[in-house]
Amino acid sequence: MLTHSLTYSQTTAFSTSRLWLRPYDQEMALPFWQLIHTNRDRLQADFPDRTSAVITLRDAEKRIRTLRYQWNTGDMYSFGLWSKETGNYIGDITLRRMTPGKPFGEVGYYLSAEAEGSGFATEALKGLVKFAFQELRMESVKLRCAQDNIKSQKVAERCGFTRSQTLTIAISKNAEKEDRPIYTYCLRHNDTAARFLWNSV
Repeated sequence: MLTHSLTYSQTTAFSTSRLWLRPYDQEMALPFWQLIHTNRDRLQADFPDRTSAVITLRDAEKRIRTLRYQWNTGDMYSFGLWSKETGNYIGDITLRRMTPGKPFGEVGYYLSAEAEGSGFATEALKGLVKFAFQELRMESVKLRCAQDNIKSQKVAERCGFTRSQTLTIAISKNAEKEDRPIYTYCLRHNDTAARFLWNSV
């Protein structure tokens, strides 16, 4: 994976113990595209919009312009995840407002195959929740993951999220529609579990 020099402004970027969380800019287009291209098959079910929109490097550049626009409007905050140890881009975490201007968010994230299993998702989620509650003054953050995605469920639970409901969505698979159960998790600003996050990243 591409090594990238970390020379960005600290006004919107922040770090956890092992990660830099960086808002996207055009310098990130190549590693952003490479990760999606390399992991497309495993990301497609959970991130169909991202994988279908980013096929070429030019698509990646266009997508990053959109991400910057969404950041500037306050609708969505997307961060690239960078390993402090290696300098490599290893994934993405995004917080979107569920309703424009309202203090309720929903988070989504993914990692490269090589970065999974090392606790990076948990660390990134804790950092993003802290950003949501302390910087954006959000009241609650939700997270959705598939019923069969045990890893993501454990990440949510380690970060203090509690399961609130089960949804069923239709996804396209092999040219047919297939129902897929989705768990919804929630963490509120005043939850006891949220307060323990501040000292754990």
